[in-house]
Amino acid sequence: MLKVLAAADAPATLAALSESLGGHPNTTRAQLEHLVSAGFATETSLPASGRGRPARAWRATLDGRQVAGEAPDRELWDPLLEAMAEHLASGPEPGTAAREVGRGWGVRLVAAGTDDLVGVLTRQGFTPEPDADGIALRTCPLLDAAVHRPDVVCGIHQGMIDAIADSPQRLLPFARPGACLVRPA
Repeated sequence: MLKVLAAADAPATLAALSESLGGHPNTTRAQLEHLVSAGFATETSLPASGRGRPARAWRATLDGRQVAGEAPDRELWDPLLEAMAEHLASGPEPGTAAREVGRGWGVRLVAAGTDDLVGVLTRQGFTPEPDADGIALRTCPLLDAAVHRPDVVCGIHQGMIDAIADSPQRLLPFARPGACLVRPA
C-alpha cells in the first residue's frame, strides 16, 4: 500500500487503491488509517464533483516515501550510506565504530527535542509496534544497506537506540520474518 502511494503522482482515492491492490475497500481503508496514524500518509478531500460527499484521497508523506524506498533524494544518499558502511566495515572494529556513529546520531536527535524511543523510531521510519518481547520494527529506512552490511547498519541503529532509550535495549536484526526486534537487554 505504501509503495503504491509513494509511487503515485497524485493523491489516490480509496476506489483506485482497492482496484489496483485488490481486496475489499474496508480492508484498504483500515490500512490507510494505519498509515495516516503512523505519519506515513495524509488524507485530503478532493474537490466536489456533482452530488454527494467529496471523495477522499491519500498521499504518502516524505517519511512514507523514505520507508517505501521512493524518497526523492534516495539516489543521493544511498551511495553515501554504502560508502560509509564500506569504510566502517574495512576498519579494525566495524561494530564498535558503527555504534559510535549511531550514538552521535542519537545524541543529535535528543538535542533536537525528541521524546521517547518509540517516537524517535517512528520519525526515523522504522514503524515500531508493541510486541510481547519488546518493540517490533516492521520497516527500516535503510533496509537495502542493512541486508548487505548488517554489522554496520544495524550497529548504527543500535548506537542510536543506546543514546535515546531510558534503559538498556538490544536490537535483534531480522529476529522475525519481516521485522527486527528491540527488547530490554
